[in-house]
Order: sequence, then C-alpha cells, then structure tokens
Amino acid sequence: MNNLLVRAITAIIGVALILSAILYNEWTFFTVFLLISLLTLHEFYRIGQAAGRNPFFVWGLIQAALVFTVAYLSFSGHGQVLYTYILLAFFALIFVFSIFRKDREQLLSCIAFSIMGIMYVSLPMSLINSIAFAKGTYAYPLIIGLLFSQWANDTGGYFAGKAFGKHKLYEALSPKKTWEGAIGGLVLVLIVTYIISLFFQDLNSLEWMGLGLVVAVFGSIGDLVESLFKRNLAIKDSGSSIPGHGGFLDRFDGLLLALPFATLYIHLVI
Repeated sequence: MNNLLVRAITAIIGVALILSAILYNEWTFFTVFLLISLLTLHEFYRIGQAAGRNPFFVWGLIQAALVFTVAYLSFSGHGQVLYTYILLAFFALIFVFSIFRKDREQLLSCIAFSIMGIMYVSLPMSLINSIAFAKGTYAYPLIIGLLFSQWANDTGGYFAGKAFGKHKLYEALSPKKTWEGAIGGLVLVLIVTYIISLFFQDLNSLEWMGLGLVVAVFGSIGDLVESLFKRNLAIKDSGSSIPGHGGFLDRFDGLLLALPFATLYIHLVI
C-alpha cells in the first residue's frame, strides 16, 4: 500500500480516537493522554536503551503516571497536598533502586537519562491538564485548538516541504526539514486557527491565531530537538508503532516543546 495512503488512514483513525476521547468526558480525556504520555516515554527510554543508557523503565513509567495523574487531580480541583508528597517520595526511589542494580556500568548516565525522560516527556505532557481546566471546569475547545494547530503544522510542513522545499532549515540536525516546509506549516496553522475561532469563542480570532503561532514555532523547534537527541544517541528512528508515522515520539515531539509555551500563552490571554 502506498505510504501516503497508509499515513492518511492511520492519521484519520488516530485523530478520530483522540477527538472522541476528548469530547466524551474528562475521564476519557485523562485516559487517552495518560496512555499517550506513557507510550511516548516508553519509546524515549527504548532509544536510550538502544544507545546503552539502560534507563529505569518501571520506575520511569510509574513516575510518569503519577506526574500526569497528580497534575490532572490538581488542575481539576481534586488535588491534595498528600498526592504531591507521594509523587516526590516515589521520585527519590530511583536513587534507592540504583543501589540494588546489578548492571552498574554508566549508572549515573542511566539515572540521568531516566530523569530526563520525565522532564522531556512527562512534565510537558501533564500540562495539557492545565489547558483543559484553564477556565475552572473541563472544557475541550482549547485542547482541540492546540491539537489541530500541531497537526496543521505537521501536515502543512510535510506537503509544503515536499512541493517547494529547497532551503534547509537546520541541515546539521534534520536534512529533510526546510524553511519552505516551516512556512507552509505556519500558514496552514493560521488558517486552521482562524476557522476554529469561528466555532469556539474561548479566545477571539487574534488570540486563537496567536496560539497557533506559538504551537507552530515551538512545535517546529521540538522536531529539531528530537532529531538532536537521535543524532546524539546515533539512533535513526524512535519507533515504528504508528504505521506511516514512525512512533509516538515522532508524532508528539513537537507538542512536547510547544505545551509549556502554549500553556503560558493561554493563561496570559484568558
């Protein structure tokens, strides 16, 4: 089957599943993004393992689940200080586990890589809860706008790069990315966010387009950051779990860097 067709079919199914979870209720939203966070972190740890870092998989995945869950409970108004204490206590356990680890080669780099996964994947992804509850109660329009901005940036960048790409964006990190692709992604993001503003009044048109601009700029940088990590680890692909799209890390790398800045932007304008 043609790779573009596989890519399109997978995208349609994936988008439908994610949007259904977001629209149904806050708990299905929580479930699907918790799963995405864990799968993305698992892939990040896998590329580290392939490069000899041997991260603490079980600790990392449990810590990631705790980070996302505590963030959800806190931003939704169900949080208690005790949850934060549990989160911090479990975080400290990585140093306890390291004492009993048999393979102690490059132990410090393994600990550092494990913690880096939480910083790079889990903490940014947990911020999506803040956006979902930015107005005090669960509201999906901001999440939908955020995701459509990221998807539009990826889609516009892909097709504009294919059709017009000549000038490399940052060849040392990503030989295939071009300025034409980046501009094409930004243009499509601005169009999409303007259309979204016609249906959702959570932000006005300029504010929606401002959110799109933030996502496009930092989402594109996020792609380069993942490329930097893969080159540093001498890894070609982060995964192949999503047909036609690589892995979860490939699909959500832009969102990971865009989320902190999009969260700040949204709380400044609301």
